[in-house]
Amino acid sequence: MFQLPDGDDAARVADWVELELCAGELSIAKSKVASLVEQSSGSEPGEAFLSDVWRHLRQRQERYSTTFYELHGSHVERRDDVHDGQRVAYETCLFFSLFGASAQHRSDPKLFERLTAEAVRNYVGGESFVFGWPVLPDIQVAIAARVQQVAIATRERFVEAPAERYKDRGVDIITWKPFEEPNLATRRTCQYVLLSQCAAGRDWRGKTRELPIKSWTQYIHWAADPCLSFAVSCVIGDDLWHDIAREVDGIVFDRIRLLNLLPEGVSDTGLGGEMLTWTLDQREEWRV
Repeated sequence: MFQLPDGDDAARVADWVELELCAGELSIAKSKVASLVEQSSGSEPGEAFLSDVWRHLRQRQERYSTTFYELHGSHVERRDDVHDGQRVAYETCLFFSLFGASAQHRSDPKLFERLTAEAVRNYVGGESFVFGWPVLPDIQVAIAARVQQVAIATRERFVEAPAERYKDRGVDIITWKPFEEPNLATRRTCQYVLLSQCAAGRDWRGKTRELPIKSWTQYIHWAADPCLSFAVSCVIGDDLWHDIAREVDGIVFDRIRLLNLLPEGVSDTGLGGEMLTWTLDQREEWRV
């Protein structure tokens, strides 16, 4: 059994139920959830609170394109006919959603960035560049060189570099959909470009307005202005969805959308192996 943080938050209790089932629990009863919530929060939950947990689970079940679990009255049951790769991606998102990202607990947010890059690339049907700090091994460390890499890859016009003090200037992933033209060397610009920020941790709510699009239109003169997006490992509830979309002023990817775009998990076998190893480590870290 895993730790249950924030036992007074129905959405996070629903995350805990999902994680327990994903990690191997066959069935979880509402009575067991009530007992754990009481231990976590110090007070016995009412029926209204437990019903709210079940409401979150039901709404998520309706929106996941894969049936990870089934609700049967006062029980939630695990489904085992889930692709192994997608289950690893699912568990990765759940650990980040519940426990956040921290060096103390070896929770590397780059795993979530790389997972998100694949999902967004599938959505766009194009190419992606993981830009965020710390950089991946094959990416330039200096931000000026990275911006130039992006300009070359997208064939957009590089104008000036960000100040050296910036690490990634609020952008974790750049995704674009080039037009099919036979000669890559003469491929034209004016294409769909998406600048994405990822928030794997629990403090994501304060990061929805942190991508400075005006600065990015100074660094690169895009033939068509980029769109913005924001990705989180949690599920954004209906009561927040519109507000978050307006704050981002772009496309929102929460856990449901990311997993629906990764029906067989990530295609990068190296990343898939890293995620599997990490989730097994996290199981040991957070079990009580």
